[in-house]
Amino acid sequence: MNRKQRRELRKDKNLIIELYSIIKKYLPDLLNKFEKLTDVRHQSYVTYNMKTICVTRLFGLICGLTSLSNISSDEFNTDVCIKNISSICNTQLTELPYWETIQDVFMNIKISELKDIQKYIVKTLLRSKMFDKYKFDGAFQLLFDGTGLSNHNYNLNGNCLKRKHKDGQISYYKYVLECKLVVGNIVISLDSEFIENNQMLTEKQKQDCETKAFKRMIKRIKSNYPKYKFIITGDGLYATTPIINICKKYHWFFIFNLKPDRLKEVNDIFEGNIKLLNETSKTNYFLSSNIEFKNNLINVFKYIDIKNNKTTIFRYISNIIINNDNIDTIVQLGRKRWKIENEGFYTQKHRTFDITHLNSRNDNSMKCHYYFIQ
Repeated sequence: MNRKQRRELRKDKNLIIELYSIIKKYLPDLLNKFEKLTDVRHQSYVTYNMKTICVTRLFGLICGLTSLSNISSDEFNTDVCIKNISSICNTQLTELPYWETIQDVFMNIKISELKDIQKYIVKTLLRSKMFDKYKFDGAFQLLFDGTGLSNHNYNLNGNCLKRKHKDGQISYYKYVLECKLVVGNIVISLDSEFIENNQMLTEKQKQDCETKAFKRMIKRIKSNYPKYKFIITGDGLYATTPIINICKKYHWFFIFNLKPDRLKEVNDIFEGNIKLLNETSKTNYFLSSNIEFKNNLINVFKYIDIKNNKTTIFRYISNIIINNDNIDTIVQLGRKRWKIENEGFYTQKHRTFDITHLNSRNDNSMKCHYYFIQ
């Protein structure tokens, strides 16, 4: 969404009703799930129910208001907007919830309940069959990558990842691992896992990391979507025996970037094999099947892309059976990994949603805002 589109979106707040119609059609139980979120407030003092709190935050984000305080501004808190949200929530409002009210509620929402809503959204869309045309061999593609949300010169909430610099200074970071379902040009957040140190670490203990978070997340994905088949896609960090074995155990496909310096032996075998026999005849494509990698057989392939006198080489490993007929499709699946960067993180960081904006210093509230953006 460009700046002009965002201005138009803010200018016409009646668009909220149109957006609500879309949500009601495709996610009919979403607002009811908001209403059922755990509410620890004393009910005799409650002015705004959970549905109103959540809908106000959600539609504020949809209208491009990333800062929580903007919800209480004249830009959003208009008569038209109040009327629309009153209609959506089936209540009579004279004012929208103040940002501090939303913040107080978010400090106590259970993250597990927001994860359940995330699961409801994805499952409902998958069951509608509207995305079935984007399957490959019966499998949906999942993209995995981690991203930083914020950095500090102190350990916010006591669970940040820390990094010691050459000058001795220590920086503290908030990180999250995202799993995106990619369907055509759309990426949908299927699961999220915060990468954080939940306990004080000694010098000998390792910090939490992306691969540890992946192992926690992948068990949850298998439990939440037991009947679905997936293509697990990630960068070279995921090209490891434990992660390959997980895909093998669950009977899922995988496509991981091959970094020559990370899997030097595999890359050397591949390069030697294709000099003797390239298993595909397609120009600029190279394939060698059944290369042994620590008790697993993997297929290694690369594509040389030449545009405007610039050459880019893409290398991958996979357990998908690859041949002359499908190698171009498999390469395109591998290259879709950039969508989690561009359509996912870049859009959320630099365009509409600004996930790096620290809406709260409270750990639970910060995570709630992140999940609402997803």
